[in-house]
Amino acid sequence: MKRLMMIAAAAMMLVGCGTDYVVKGNIEGYTGEVKLMANKSTECFASTTTEDGSFTLEVKAEAPLFANLVVGEKSKMIFVEPGEVLIEGSLEDFDALKVSGTPANEANAAYAEQMQKILSDYMATTDDEEKASIVKAYDDHIMNTYVENKENILGLYLLASQIYYEMTPDEILEAVAVLPKGLQKSQGATTLKEHAEAMKRVEVGQQFIELELPDKDGNMVKLSDVLAANKYVLLDFWASWCGPCMGEVPYLVADYAEYHPLGFEIYGVSLDRAREPWVKTMEAKGLVWPNVSELLYWQDPSAQKYAVRSIPSNFLIASDGTIVARNLRGEALGAKLAELLK
Repeated sequence: MKRLMMIAAAAMMLVGCGTDYVVKGNIEGYTGEVKLMANKSTECFASTTTEDGSFTLEVKAEAPLFANLVVGEKSKMIFVEPGEVLIEGSLEDFDALKVSGTPANEANAAYAEQMQKILSDYMATTDDEEKASIVKAYDDHIMNTYVENKENILGLYLLASQIYYEMTPDEILEAVAVLPKGLQKSQGATTLKEHAEAMKRVEVGQQFIELELPDKDGNMVKLSDVLAANKYVLLDFWASWCGPCMGEVPYLVADYAEYHPLGFEIYGVSLDRAREPWVKTMEAKGLVWPNVSELLYWQDPSAQKYAVRSIPSNFLIASDGTIVARNLRGEALGAKLAELLK
């Protein structure tokens, strides 16, 4: 169910001089400001006010983009692309707002309708075999829609928010390279390229990237110092709110007890958002190795440096700084340490 629980992480789009894009609409029952905002940002592409619900927004951009249409306290993600994007609906039934007029928005409406049916079917059954079949239908629907929309921004959106999580760096770069020229200029495509290049920098055989983060007492701890004092260090990205991370804890605790005397150490980087749950989890679970965090959640620069897309995620690093293995889960870590230290 990893797919079903995934939170789409679409990249923010930037605006510069370029093509004019138009968004027109009518929100029944609304008087006030209407804005187009960047995803995951406070940047405003365009804004206007309406007294009768009708509005026109014009955006000058280098490339098509995905943005949030903000109406009062409500928002809806739309695709801004060549042609007129048309918005129709009411403030009372904002979730049912109709977005049409351009290829990506038309295709997205059909995509969302079918996705809702798939999710409803999943919730309606208790049969494990049927659930597995529905999960496959879910994945197939995402991939089929992506393939059918590679020429427009819906394809890029699905690539950036769903599909790239399971791709290698070279596969990501190849997918970006075949995008239409206009879409290759978008910040979404640029962000994917940068992420793929970051992934390549932390592949097995590459040198580690230095980190220096505070522990629970505010003391700065360098990864290089931990490496210098040990034979192998597991750089472990985790969080107290992460269920799969908690599932790895018994293995980590057992492996630490067995292999720490032989030169094994763990450098844990938490993607928690608050100090209290982070510290409580360390104490309750017996995480006695060096643990650090800037409490920045997914905005943590350390996770970005190591191209971490999901947690738990780890990197086994030798004392000379070479990354020797990645994402050793469950019994795999102990097996690798036995090979290296016994």
